[in-house]
Amino acid sequence: MPEVLIKGAHGGKIDVKKGQLVEVIAVKGQQVCDFFAFNSDNIRETLSPAHTRSVLRRVTMKIGDQFYTNLRRPMLEFIADTTDGTHDFCMPPCDPERYFLSFGLRNHRSCRTNLAEAMHGFNIPYEYLPDPFNFFQPTPINADGSVGFNTTSTVKAGQKVVLKALMNVIAAVSSCPQDINPLNNYRPSDLKLIARDA
Repeated sequence: MPEVLIKGAHGGKIDVKKGQLVEVIAVKGQQVCDFFAFNSDNIRETLSPAHTRSVLRRVTMKIGDQFYTNLRRPMLEFIADTTDGTHDFCMPPCDPERYFLSFGLRNHRSCRTNLAEAMHGFNIPYEYLPDPFNFFQPTPINADGSVGFNTTSTVKAGQKVVLKALMNVIAAVSSCPQDINPLNNYRPSDLKLIARDA
Protein backbone atom coordinates (compact mmCIF):
# COMPACT_ATOMS: atom_id res chain seq x y z
CA MET A 1 0.00 0.00 0.00
CA PRO A 2 1.93 3.07 -1.20
CA GLU A 3 2.11 5.87 1.35
CA VAL A 4 3.76 9.29 1.18
CA LEU A 5 4.30 11.73 4.05
CA ILE A 6 4.17 15.34 2.91
CA LYS A 7 6.09 17.56 5.30
CA GLY A 8 4.53 20.82 6.40
CA ALA A 9 4.94 23.61 3.79
CA HIS A 10 6.20 21.11 1.16
CA GLY A 11 4.70 19.03 -1.62
CA GLY A 12 4.74 15.52 -3.00
CA LYS A 13 2.90 13.06 -5.21
CA ILE A 14 1.64 9.50 -5.45
CA ASP A 15 0.55 7.25 -8.34
CA VAL A 16 -3.03 5.99 -8.18
CA LYS A 17 -4.33 3.34 -10.58
CA LYS A 18 -7.84 3.41 -12.04
CA GLY A 19 -10.23 1.94 -9.47
CA GLN A 20 -7.92 2.57 -6.52
CA LEU A 21 -8.62 4.94 -3.67
CA VAL A 22 -6.42 7.82 -2.55
CA GLU A 23 -6.68 9.05 1.03
CA VAL A 24 -5.59 12.57 1.98
CA ILE A 25 -5.02 12.74 5.74
CA ALA A 26 -4.37 15.75 7.97
CA VAL A 27 -1.73 14.37 10.33
CA LYS A 28 -1.86 17.09 13.00
CA GLY A 29 -4.92 19.07 11.87
CA GLN A 30 -5.63 22.70 10.99
CA GLN A 31 -3.78 22.24 7.69
CA VAL A 32 -4.99 23.01 4.18
CA CYS A 33 -4.17 20.59 1.37
CA ASP A 34 -3.88 21.95 -2.17
CA PHE A 35 -4.76 18.86 -4.22
CA PHE A 36 -3.82 18.53 -7.89
CA ALA A 37 -4.15 15.56 -10.25
CA PHE A 38 -2.86 14.59 -13.69
CA ASN A 39 -3.87 11.85 -16.11
CA SER A 40 -0.89 9.48 -15.99
CA ASP A 41 -1.42 8.58 -19.64
CA ASN A 42 -1.73 12.18 -20.86
CA ILE A 43 -0.06 14.64 -18.51
CA ARG A 44 -1.77 17.57 -20.27
CA GLU A 45 -5.14 16.39 -18.95
CA THR A 46 -5.50 17.73 -15.44
CA LEU A 47 -8.05 17.95 -12.67
CA SER A 48 -9.99 21.18 -13.24
CA PRO A 49 -11.92 23.02 -10.52
CA ALA A 50 -13.45 25.31 -13.17
CA HIS A 51 -14.81 22.45 -15.28
CA THR A 52 -16.05 20.68 -12.15
CA ARG A 53 -17.93 23.80 -11.05
CA SER A 54 -19.44 24.00 -14.52
CA VAL A 55 -20.67 20.39 -14.39
CA LEU A 56 -21.85 20.44 -10.76
CA ARG A 57 -23.33 23.96 -10.98
CA ARG A 58 -22.21 24.71 -7.42
CA VAL A 59 -19.14 25.56 -5.36
CA THR A 60 -19.53 22.93 -2.65
CA MET A 61 -18.46 19.28 -2.62
CA LYS A 62 -20.73 16.36 -1.74
CA ILE A 63 -20.08 12.65 -1.34
CA GLY A 64 -20.69 10.98 -4.69
CA ASP A 65 -19.59 13.99 -6.74
CA GLN A 66 -17.31 13.35 -9.67
CA PHE A 67 -14.46 15.78 -10.26
CA TYR A 68 -13.73 16.63 -13.90
CA THR A 69 -10.68 17.34 -16.04
CA ASN A 70 -9.93 20.18 -18.41
CA LEU A 71 -11.27 17.84 -21.12
CA ARG A 72 -14.57 17.50 -19.20
CA ARG A 73 -13.98 13.85 -18.35
CA PRO A 74 -14.60 12.44 -14.85
CA MET A 75 -11.25 11.85 -13.15
CA LEU A 76 -12.05 11.25 -9.48
CA GLU A 77 -15.08 10.45 -7.35
CA PHE A 78 -15.57 11.85 -3.84
CA ILE A 79 -16.03 8.69 -1.76
CA ALA A 80 -15.69 9.65 1.91
CA ASP A 81 -15.07 12.63 4.17
CA THR A 82 -14.48 12.44 7.93
CA THR A 83 -14.22 16.24 8.31
CA ASP A 84 -16.99 18.78 8.80
CA GLY A 85 -17.11 19.22 5.02
CA THR A 86 -15.17 22.48 4.84
CA HIS A 87 -13.37 22.53 1.48
CA ASP A 88 -12.83 24.97 -1.38
CA PHE A 89 -12.50 24.76 -5.13
CA CYS A 90 -12.68 28.41 -6.05
CA MET A 91 -9.30 29.80 -5.01
CA PRO A 92 -5.98 29.38 -6.86
CA PRO A 93 -2.86 28.20 -5.06
CA CYS A 94 -0.66 30.63 -3.19
CA ASP A 95 2.38 31.57 -5.25
CA PRO A 96 5.48 33.77 -4.97
CA GLU A 97 3.59 36.76 -6.36
CA ARG A 98 0.96 36.44 -3.62
CA TYR A 99 3.59 36.59 -0.89
CA PHE A 100 5.29 39.58 -2.47
CA LEU A 101 2.11 41.56 -3.26
CA SER A 102 0.40 40.90 0.07
CA PHE A 103 3.30 40.59 2.49
CA GLY A 104 6.38 42.03 0.74
CA LEU A 105 8.18 38.70 1.04
CA ARG A 106 10.52 37.08 -1.46
CA ASN A 107 11.39 33.37 -1.59
CA HIS A 108 8.55 32.22 0.67
CA ARG A 109 7.45 28.65 -0.01
CA SER A 110 4.13 28.41 -1.87
CA CYS A 111 1.69 25.81 -3.14
CA ARG A 112 2.43 26.59 -6.78
CA THR A 113 6.18 26.17 -6.33
CA ASN A 114 5.55 23.02 -4.25
CA LEU A 115 3.60 21.62 -7.21
CA ALA A 116 6.35 22.64 -9.62
CA GLU A 117 8.89 20.80 -7.45
CA ALA A 118 6.73 17.68 -7.16
CA MET A 119 6.16 17.52 -10.94
CA HIS A 120 9.59 18.76 -12.06
CA GLY A 121 10.40 15.64 -14.09
CA PHE A 122 7.42 16.08 -16.41
CA ASN A 123 8.56 19.30 -18.13
CA ILE A 124 5.29 21.15 -17.51
CA PRO A 125 5.73 24.90 -18.05
CA TYR A 126 5.16 26.76 -14.78
CA GLU A 127 2.44 28.86 -16.44
CA TYR A 128 0.48 25.71 -17.36
CA LEU A 129 0.34 24.19 -13.89
CA PRO A 130 -3.32 23.66 -12.92
CA ASP A 131 -5.35 25.05 -10.04
CA PRO A 132 -6.15 22.90 -6.99
CA PHE A 133 -9.02 21.52 -5.03
CA ASN A 134 -8.31 22.97 -1.57
CA PHE A 135 -9.26 20.29 0.91
CA PHE A 136 -9.72 21.43 4.51
CA GLN A 137 -9.76 25.11 3.44
CA PRO A 138 -12.46 27.47 4.73
CA THR A 139 -13.40 29.97 2.03
CA PRO A 140 -16.74 31.44 3.14
CA ILE A 141 -18.77 33.07 0.37
CA ASN A 142 -20.89 35.82 1.88
CA ALA A 143 -24.44 36.75 0.92
CA ASP A 144 -23.20 39.83 -0.95
CA GLY A 145 -20.88 37.68 -3.08
CA SER A 146 -17.70 38.67 -1.29
CA VAL A 147 -15.22 36.01 -0.21
CA GLY A 148 -14.22 35.73 3.43
CA PHE A 149 -10.66 35.26 4.62
CA ASN A 150 -8.50 35.13 7.76
CA THR A 151 -10.20 31.94 8.88
CA THR A 152 -8.46 28.82 10.22
CA SER A 153 -8.81 25.30 8.86
CA THR A 154 -11.14 23.24 11.05
CA VAL A 155 -9.74 19.83 10.09
CA LYS A 156 -8.68 17.75 13.08
CA ALA A 157 -5.74 15.40 13.44
CA GLY A 158 -6.34 12.16 11.56
CA GLN A 159 -9.34 13.38 9.59
CA LYS A 160 -9.32 12.67 5.87
CA VAL A 161 -10.99 12.70 2.49
CA VAL A 162 -11.08 9.67 0.20
CA LEU A 163 -11.25 9.80 -3.60
CA LYS A 164 -11.66 7.01 -6.14
CA ALA A 165 -9.57 7.23 -9.30
CA LEU A 166 -11.66 6.94 -12.47
CA MET A 167 -8.50 6.83 -14.60
CA ASN A 168 -4.79 6.36 -13.87
CA VAL A 169 -3.71 9.52 -12.08
CA ILE A 170 -0.77 11.21 -10.45
CA ALA A 171 -2.13 12.85 -7.30
CA ALA A 172 0.06 15.76 -6.21
CA VAL A 173 -0.47 17.78 -3.06
CA SER A 174 0.95 20.76 -1.26
CA SER A 175 0.83 21.21 2.48
CA CYS A 176 -0.04 24.91 2.24
CA PRO A 177 2.92 26.96 3.53
CA GLN A 178 0.78 29.91 4.66
CA ASP A 179 2.14 30.92 8.09
CA ILE A 180 1.41 34.66 8.06
CA ASN A 181 -2.38 34.58 8.35
CA PRO A 182 -4.34 32.08 10.49
CA LEU A 183 -5.28 29.64 7.68
CA ASN A 184 -3.00 26.86 9.00
CA ASN A 185 -2.94 28.21 12.56
CA TYR A 186 0.41 29.88 11.70
CA ARG A 187 2.24 26.53 11.65
CA PRO A 188 2.10 24.42 8.47
CA SER A 189 2.03 20.74 9.33
CA ASP A 190 2.21 17.32 7.70
CA LEU A 191 -0.21 15.59 5.36
CA LYS A 192 -0.26 11.93 4.38
CA LEU A 193 -1.21 10.35 1.04
CA ILE A 194 -2.21 6.70 0.83
CA ALA A 195 -3.08 4.83 -2.37
CA ARG A 196 -4.93 1.54 -1.82
CA ASP A 197 -7.28 -0.88 -3.48
CA ALA A 198 -10.99 -0.21 -3.05
